[in-house]
Amino acid sequence: MNTTTFDTTRSKSATWIAVTLSAAAVLAGWFIVRSALPYFSVSPDHYGPYFWPRRWGLVLHIAGGVIALSVGIVQLWLGLTSRIARLHRGLGKLYVGTILIGSIGGFYLALTIHGNPPYAAGLFTLCVAWVITTCMAVLAIRRRDVHQHREWMMRSYAVTFAFVTFRFGVDALTSQGLPAGDAQGIMAWACWAVPLLLLEPLLQLPAKPRVT
Repeated sequence: MNTTTFDTTRSKSATWIAVTLSAAAVLAGWFIVRSALPYFSVSPDHYGPYFWPRRWGLVLHIAGGVIALSVGIVQLWLGLTSRIARLHRGLGKLYVGTILIGSIGGFYLALTIHGNPPYAAGLFTLCVAWVITTCMAVLAIRRRDVHQHREWMMRSYAVTFAFVTFRFGVDALTSQGLPAGDAQGIMAWACWAVPLLLLEPLLQLPAKPRVT
């Protein structure tokens, strides 16, 4: 591949990364403003009788998710475009820390939810996937395997983005008349499993550069 072809390919790749992450940022912002920020008004009237006893687990889960959503987009941009290594490392530590906090809250909620076993099991398994994908990313970079680190970070962020896909999915299903409990049970699994399944072929079948 000559230098001109390489530069063109790299430019197109950077453009697609920018477009994809910009779209993710818009959707994440929509979720944060519409669905997440109201939970930081901590009061019995706002939380209701079900979530009020579990309020601190919910606050941890949402706070960790909101920060990870925001930081993760910047992290992916810096990592995929090889920019500002020191900032990338610093934000990476923040990303991992907030996922730990969010997972602790999520595990607590999953273990204390009553009356909707599919939702509780889906939330628990989501947190397991969140921790595993993030830990694998950390392990890969500690071994200086940058390629595997990038792949595991993309998987980790696909699980992080479950906050957004869950809300979209529940809204879509309930708008079609499905009871809220059933919609939550379905999306507790689909919000992270489906994105991971769709992402995997993109990671395993990258476009091969043309040899000239």
